[in-house]
Amino acid sequence: MVTEAVRLLKLEAELESLVSGGRLPLPAYPTVVQRAQQVMSRDEYGLDEVAQLIASDASLAADVVRCANSAMYRRGAPVTNLAQAVTRVGARQVERLILASCLSPRAQSAGPLATLRRIIWIEGLASAALCQELARIRGLRQEEAFLLGLIHDFGKIVAFSHVEALCEKHGLDTAWPPDVWADLVGRHHVAIGLALAKAWELPQLVREVISAHHGGPGECADPGLLGVVKTTDQVVERLMKNPGIGEERLALIPGVMNLSEREALVHVTVKVPELVAAFETPVPTGTVPPTHIAHPESTLERQTRPVEFAVTVKLSRQTREYKATTIAPNGLALTGELPLDEGRLHEVTVHGVPGPLHMWALTRVSRRAGSSYQVEMHPFALSGMERVLWNQLVAGVPAAA
Repeated sequence: MVTEAVRLLKLEAELESLVSGGRLPLPAYPTVVQRAQQVMSRDEYGLDEVAQLIASDASLAADVVRCANSAMYRRGAPVTNLAQAVTRVGARQVERLILASCLSPRAQSAGPLATLRRIIWIEGLASAALCQELARIRGLRQEEAFLLGLIHDFGKIVAFSHVEALCEKHGLDTAWPPDVWADLVGRHHVAIGLALAKAWELPQLVREVISAHHGGPGECADPGLLGVVKTTDQVVERLMKNPGIGEERLALIPGVMNLSEREALVHVTVKVPELVAAFETPVPTGTVPPTHIAHPESTLERQTRPVEFAVTVKLSRQTREYKATTIAPNGLALTGELPLDEGRLHEVTVHGVPGPLHMWALTRVSRRAGSSYQVEMHPFALSGMERVLWNQLVAGVPAAA
């Protein structure tokens, strides 16, 4: 009888063989990004040329307009067309957003490990935004910092995709905990990322940062930008584990040097959800897709208490109604008639004491429970009054008279 441990070892051995033998199929570098780079490599080019290039792809154009209207880039009235969006964001930054838009479908496509790929994608976009801001403060190259943040761990997404393919090839439908899958991919994502950077002919600096951001061997021609990536990795790790990340948490990270950096990073983290939402693929409705992920019985921390209040979740132009049943410092358990897509950020309104509280939350679990669905979601990037209200909600503080 083949044990689960043996299945896992065989799966990893096959993945490692493909990587070490240079036989792992890699996605092609997006053509539209190449064309944008060709246009912008000229000494003189117009923003209208960039807009026309983007307009040739309706999905890409929509992503760029949504980005321009997100909190990350919003200034004044909303933009209503592509030319305005390109002008607002700037041609060089649009080039990075084009790459993000082209990578998004691979990160968010359906599959039994889609939840894990989507979470890595959220981390990548958060890292890109934070790297860019930290580079600005430190007088480093912001556009390169955005690219490094976006791409340095993309090898994980490619690895998850190939693990899914290997499971399908061998008819494996075993579900393992998220940490097991993450550890498997973590052992190989640097090699896959380096292979991808080579195939895409990315700058040498990108390859050096991919190799060294976990402390791997090799020197980096720009230790300043490497330091930015390493620091933001720590920030993103805390962002994904805590409802809010204030200056007091950032002060515990050695690479965040002073108060101005902490304030700037907090300011950017609250904008991350809208940036992520700008690249979202359509939300599935009414089904829980097959998965190879064995979730724990609960993702909520132990200090839970029962509650009973309404929660509404915004999905495009629709709103879904849920009832909160349990609250913990790191999240809520809900019940409702429809599932929510795991690994996706949702706009949520909590109608509880001392609410209402409007926030973004990351859906961690969505499973059938009898005739309804049980959902667990964790608040994401809370700050200011949102964070105060959440803490009061967790503590059960009554509304002021």
